[in-house]
Amino acid sequence: MNEERIEGLLRKAPEVKAPAGLREQLQREIKLPRKETSREMQLNSGSWFKRWMPALSFAAFLIVCLVAIGVQARMLSELKHENESLRGAVANMEQLRQENEEYKRLQAQSQELEQLRKDNADLQRLRLEVGKLQAQVQEVAKLRAENQRLAVANALAAKQAPTAEDDFFAEEKDKAERIQCVNNLKQIGLAGRIWADDNEDKFPSDFVCMTNELATIKVLKCPSDKSRDIKSWSDVAAGNLSYKMVSPGVSQLVPDSTNVIFVQCPIHGSIVFLDGHVEQYSPERRKQLKFKQVEGRTVVAP
Repeated sequence: MNEERIEGLLRKAPEVKAPAGLREQLQREIKLPRKETSREMQLNSGSWFKRWMPALSFAAFLIVCLVAIGVQARMLSELKHENESLRGAVANMEQLRQENEEYKRLQAQSQELEQLRKDNADLQRLRLEVGKLQAQVQEVAKLRAENQRLAVANALAAKQAPTAEDDFFAEEKDKAERIQCVNNLKQIGLAGRIWADDNEDKFPSDFVCMTNELATIKVLKCPSDKSRDIKSWSDVAAGNLSYKMVSPGVSQLVPDSTNVIFVQCPIHGSIVFLDGHVEQYSPERRKQLKFKQVEGRTVVAP
């Protein structure tokens, strides 16, 4: 069946009549809108607010979100700025750390250099002291040789002298004893100076202090002193010795050291001074000598 046939059949179909009373029934069922009163308008306005409430809430929420986003953006900007500042500070801190390490290294080098300077100064001082001690040791060796020579001369003089009444031999013997006494005093003076170099430039207070500096205990006995026999340091401690320490414990740095008496021989009157030199005086000259006390030391007045 084609379309033309269908269309022909529809045209030939009988006309359908509307049932009676359909129009009135439809009119009754159609309700026209009434005019709204004020009360209904208020109700409608409330319903309008309710209708727009979600949109307003969304707008408020959107505004709050925008404000929060703005605050967060500002805080993020501040955090970025602080981050940049911290990065700069970290870079500066690293530079400061390197500079601090360099400063510590330089300070350690400076301390090491200062210690080396002190050690060098101590080394130079020790070299000077060693030089002085070597010179003093050489002087001691000379004194020992001189003592041996004098001992041999005394022995020969004692063998050759027939009697004590012989004036010539007695004079020679006395001269030899004087020379040996002077050598003893030189050794005592040298020992005192060595002791002072090791003890803050102060001479010893007694002869017992110089046990290590004296070559032999025999130098404390004058060869002309026939009344003593020094056998041990206990005899020296008891005062059994020929020489007298006139200025014990004085400093060798005093300006008048050439006139300060260190040790004196009461028999011959010979004197050894702080600077180590020995003076012999005749009996007449000894009577003319004048002594004075200056701050605990005995000085030969000019």
